Amino acid sequence: MSQDSKYVLATGATATPRLRLLNEIFGPASRQLLINAGLRSGQRAAEFGCGTGLMALWMAKQVGNAGSVCAVDASPEQLQIAGQAATAAGLKNVSLHPADAYNTRLAPGEFDLVYSRFLFCHLTRPAEALAEMRRLLKAGGMLVAEDFEMSSVRTYPSTAAYTRLVEISRAVDARLSVNSDIGTNLHTMFRDAGFPRPEIAIQQTVFLCGEAKRFWEMTLREAAPAIVACGAATADELQSLLTEMDQIARDDTILVLVARVFQLWASKS
Repeated sequence: MSQDSKYVLATGATATPRLRLLNEIFGPASRQLLINAGLRSGQRAAEFGCGTGLMALWMAKQVGNAGSVCAVDASPEQLQIAGQAATAAGLKNVSLHPADAYNTRLAPGEFDLVYSRFLFCHLTRPAEALAEMRRLLKAGGMLVAEDFEMSSVRTYPSTAAYTRLVEISRAVDARLSVNSDIGTNLHTMFRDAGFPRPEIAIQQTVFLCGEAKRFWEMTLREAAPAIVACGAATADELQSLLTEMDQIARDDTILVLVARVFQLWASKS
């Protein structure tokens, strides 16, 4: 993230439960993506927008002591938690780098693999961040990115709460000049950044029961102050939506479809 990002969610300890659940939902597919993209022992890798470090720490275990991972984030609170987790896990091959996504101040051509997950949807200038990721790659290095399509979030059967959730997301996007459907544009962004033929995969997870059904409820609760501040919904309406979403989470006859995720990877020529 950067001073130009429009991050409407919590950071630090407040964000930890939601980010943990996010990684439980999306982590398996993310880890398989990185393995498919060629993450391996001995590599030097970087993660942009690392948050509390859940993926960066996993990557550090994959590259081993002969490799290293640079965890990049603009939030000191997020990096502090990531550092504590790395220490607790006994990982000495993780470096924490406070920087925005547009200008990391890292040396060019230093990394075998550069990765981001759900970063571009928070940026007003995502193409510039992608260009910075490319700059850091060695020749032949791998660029890997994931982002989602918020418009694909829904329930079966359809519910008014989740329909309204998507409408609010679109309204917030318009007011903050960001794009929560940016996953659908990643292939174009890759080509424009100099990766003409990226590999592409699409993932979408569905839940009928369990804590994962509360992911969007937790997300809406965190984002509520920013949503109200930009006029996309009132506090009273959001409270009503949260009540409805709680009821949906308890109803094991209703499916919740988490956002469709677009995964792209390509090597730097």
